[in-house]
Amino acid sequence: MCRLLGFTSTERKSFYDVVGSDFDAFVELSAVHKDGWGIGYEGEIVKDIKAAKESSLLTETSQTLETNGALLHLRQASKGISVDINNNHPFTHGAITFMHNGTIRPGNTAEQFISDKYKSLIQGTTDSERYFYALISMVDELGLVEGVRKTVNAIRAIADYSSLNIMVQTPDTLIAVCEFNPENKSEWSSEDHYELRFKKEGSDVIIASTGWGNSDWQHLDNHQILVVDRSTLEYSISSLWPVP
Repeated sequence: MCRLLGFTSTERKSFYDVVGSDFDAFVELSAVHKDGWGIGYEGEIVKDIKAAKESSLLTETSQTLETNGALLHLRQASKGISVDINNNHPFTHGAITFMHNGTIRPGNTAEQFISDKYKSLIQGTTDSERYFYALISMVDELGLVEGVRKTVNAIRAIADYSSLNIMVQTPDTLIAVCEFNPENKSEWSSEDHYELRFKKEGSDVIIASTGWGNSDWQHLDNHQILVVDRSTLEYSISSLWPVP
């Protein structure tokens, strides 16, 4: 449903510095993904309920905010979930920032995996925020990479989902997960709708959803997890299945 764009860099840069003029093409996707946007960086969140292409805050932030890594989410609300600033991604807690693309039904599926200490922190009504708190609960138990892997597989095993695609960023690591259900195409706008693409170029690694001219980037296949070391930009790709 939504569109994702994330980067990590060994230098402090803005989204425009990293993506260049193609950034405007990504923002144009908010003509459809119009239910608000958010940027997460260094444990901070900037967000607006306006469509990204109509938001002066997005224009200013994407040009002037310099950081060594950030996540940008363009929201298209799932059916039955309200357009509300509390439902905008990314979500952040402690050192972990997270954003999701897709729908999980029932919307409360992930709640059973959330530690009691996090349940009172939920502010919105989305399946995605519950996915986030389930994930950090698993990370507390298993560490970052295996916590992410186990959360995705636990939800996949019991939910009716269109996509569990996520990006997760900590001070040391950027993770992207590509996990979508090819049998559920109710939200697809094209055959590559839920694919993720990435590229390593110079001092940057960029990861993004499709639909805006990044078709020549490297593909992250369905059921794969990409893990980037933010200090060196070295990365690895592995299967989400089976859980070790």
